[in-house]
Amino acid sequence: MDKDITRTVKALCETDDSTVSLVRSEVESRLSSGEFDWAGDLGLELAARIAAGEDQHGRCADVLYRTLHALAAHPEPESLRALLRVLASPHRGGLERAVSPRSLAAVAAGGRRIESIVSVVFDRESESAYVHEFSACLLHELVLVADGVDEHPALRSFADTLLAEGHPLAALPLRLLPEEHGLRRPPGAADDWTWTVPRLRADSLGLRALETTPSMHQRVDGIDATEIGLPASAEAIGAAAGHWLGQSNGKLAAQEFWLLDPVAEEDFPAVFGRLPLAPWPADQAPAKLYPSTPDLVFRLLLTTAVRAPAYGPGRHGAYGRLAAWQSLGGLTGSPAAAPPAQIAELVRRTSWFRVDTTSAWFYGIYWDLAVAALRPGGQEIAVLAATDTD
Repeated sequence: MDKDITRTVKALCETDDSTVSLVRSEVESRLSSGEFDWAGDLGLELAARIAAGEDQHGRCADVLYRTLHALAAHPEPESLRALLRVLASPHRGGLERAVSPRSLAAVAAGGRRIESIVSVVFDRESESAYVHEFSACLLHELVLVADGVDEHPALRSFADTLLAEGHPLAALPLRLLPEEHGLRRPPGAADDWTWTVPRLRADSLGLRALETTPSMHQRVDGIDATEIGLPASAEAIGAAAGHWLGQSNGKLAAQEFWLLDPVAEEDFPAVFGRLPLAPWPADQAPAKLYPSTPDLVFRLLLTTAVRAPAYGPGRHGAYGRLAAWQSLGGLTGSPAAAPPAQIAELVRRTSWFRVDTTSAWFYGIYWDLAVAALRPGGQEIAVLAATDTD
């Protein structure tokens, strides 16, 4: 180990916070000069000190986080090799306290050719559980940003390994489904284009709410709704926003209803207004409904899953995609173990709506979500609402 690195890490452990900015600057300078092995050596030493309990003030974790993300961001294969060398460190506890393999994979997937990633990461055995999880996340981050992932034998083989071991991400396909094609940047898109979906603000988006007419009320007058939700289905429906509760101050309402008689899509607003929905109590103004599409709802749920809540990290692309499909499975009433391709069949036959988030139940800061689904056949309804605050 470079003596300068040992002294640098010792200073991080023993001096004040001013050392952190100095080390960050040196890392940036070294990486700009292509000294990836030096950054890797630094990462190994930092992970060892953190694991040994010597990072009482969190300075080593701060620098390790930034160093590893910088290595992940550089497109050169040597940078990725140096990153993997650190991730294979026996000091896994030090790594886990500083940085998530999910965030590193999300960064590493961007700006690199698939071929270079395959040769460095997937043409070798995973040296550690941390590297294995990083590789699993990286595989499915690549699906979100690049075409042709399933055309590489090494990537298909690794996907088979994940399936055999029952890894959660193994449920995801190696090619985007039609509902996911909105994640691809269209030709000629503006510089500020993004697939993410903003919080629903009907006035600013120029949207018109669906109207409820007397004839609608007349047609649905005798239709009674019975709430049928169970804890397991509520958990599935709320999967995309689950981290808003688990890590932050969020709250979530996931409700399901069964109708004695089927309702037509055009009459849905009249039925929706009569449902006993937690976010829209009967003594408040009725919720406004807006028509939506499978593509938009998927991107809305993925935006929710990827986005960090008020406190804590987001799920990033791979696990965010998984959570979005879990929510779609719950909203469509799919079997619990159904893969996304099977869920997608029901998604296409479901009528989708976005719901305004202006009621007092929502915090109205930044983290607000509300969608409704009229399932195929017109006799089942599912509603998801979530909100968070700092």
